[in-house]
Amino acid sequence: MARKLDAADNPHDAIFASRRGTWLSPPNVRRQRRSARADTGLEWVTPHTFRKTVATLIDREANTDNAAAQLGHGSKEITKKHYIVKAALAPDSSAILEQLGGRPASGDPEEQAPGPPRTA
Repeated sequence: MARKLDAADNPHDAIFASRRGTWLSPPNVRRQRRSARADTGLEWVTPHTFRKTVATLIDREANTDNAAAQLGHGSKEITKKHYIVKAALAPDSSAILEQLGGRPASGDPEEQAPGPPRTA
């Protein structure tokens, strides 16, 4: 609360404002960002990483058109190609694929999966 009261006016509503409430210069923003990344072990995080994260989240929760609009892209193709991260995991289809091997599709050994009869 004391910090809020001590904070300078921010007439520009700048997200990254100086102590006096003015805009930070780009070199200062980069320096502060580098320092924060080094202190947390997140050196790999860049502004592009944030853009990809935002695009991927909006795509998954809404759609690609919204993600493209958020990033200011005129075409969703650029957003899909360069910004939306594809899912790393395939859906779990193991129960379906087990049917190919003639093994039970469920945990019940009496239930046989479709296919040729098994001989002992």
